[in-house]
Amino acid sequence: MITFKKHDTATCPDCGASLVYGTKEEASSWKVYYECNERCGWEQMTGRVLLADVDHRDDVDDRAREMGDQWSGP
Repeated sequence: MITFKKHDTATCPDCGASLVYGTKEEASSWKVYYECNERCGWEQMTGRVLLADVDHRDDVDDRAREMGDQWSGP
């Protein structure tokens, strides 16, 4: 199960609502997912954070938030 958190500035490219993100731990990495908070149907597996690249769970969340910056305004 993935617990989603609201991204402070990222908005849905389809409807403009805020985006939420979540992570899922796998054998060698964390998968990062983004989806529309209004459930318009937009969702995307945004990337991965390698376990070897982070020391703490907070680091995973920081990198996941950074991945969402691509949907933030200027």
